[in-house]
Amino acid sequence: MLKQAFLENNMPPSHSELTWVYIFLDKESMELNIGFTFNLHKRFSKADTLEKPIYYRSFSSPFDALAHKHLLDCLTKESVMHQLRQLNPKLNNLIPEISDG
Repeated sequence: MLKQAFLENNMPPSHSELTWVYIFLDKESMELNIGFTFNLHKRFSKADTLEKPIYYRSFSSPFDALAHKHLLDCLTKESVMHQLRQLNPKLNNLIPEISDG
């Protein structure tokens, strides 16, 4: 997913220049939480064990990232889940992938 995010944005993999939108699943309440960060690795390096990141996407522009977050916030939970299952069918925890990045 990370390599795909870089390819989609046609940019070199420089984490310091990227803005990120992510979705995590709260394991206790099963609620989806959509967030925005300038440092994805730091955001999930001390992740609460109840947070299961299941989606992330990079943007070279904070404006574009906020627009994407706003779009996701406006969709129904069913629509978001449909899109998530297209990218991450089993809703796997992406912390190992984020940590390796």
